[in-house]
Amino acid sequence: MLHEDELLERIKDGDISSLDELVALYYPGILRYCLWHTQNRQAAEDATQETFLKTIRHLDAYVHRGKFRAYIYKIAAHVCIDLSRKRVAEQLPDDLSKYDSRLEQIETEADFVSMLRCLPSEQQEVVLLRFVHELKIREIAEVAGVPMRTVQSRLRSALKRIEKDL
Repeated sequence: MLHEDELLERIKDGDISSLDELVALYYPGILRYCLWHTQNRQAAEDATQETFLKTIRHLDAYVHRGKFRAYIYKIAAHVCIDLSRKRVAEQLPDDLSKYDSRLEQIETEADFVSMLRCLPSEQQEVVLLRFVHELKIREIAEVAGVPMRTVQSRLRSALKRIEKDL
């Protein structure tokens, strides 16, 4: 990007107004990126500002090889990760021991969800109805509008695939 190259060269030469142009060039994209990775607009704006502060602070160490856009997005990614970690740490209670069993349950549920995502949609539906909603085979057949044998076959195939993946 020629305009980017010129801006970076002028910034290295001490032209502060070029810094404003560089921020204006990338601000909308970085804000959209941060909006996607944060919980609200205020957090995204904070992450965007932090991204540009870090970029400017470390600009003298940056060696331009035509990949400044990737460089600034990488900084934004790290800023968003840091904000996310900070938010999680602030939400954690001081005494985690009483939450251990709940954390194990959440981990088990997450494993279950990831296993389900590996299955074809028809098998996902059957497994969900059977093990999450605890429907009987006959009820699942009614819900899915297929014969009971088809439900049994899908369930058997899904369980074999899950067992194989484990």
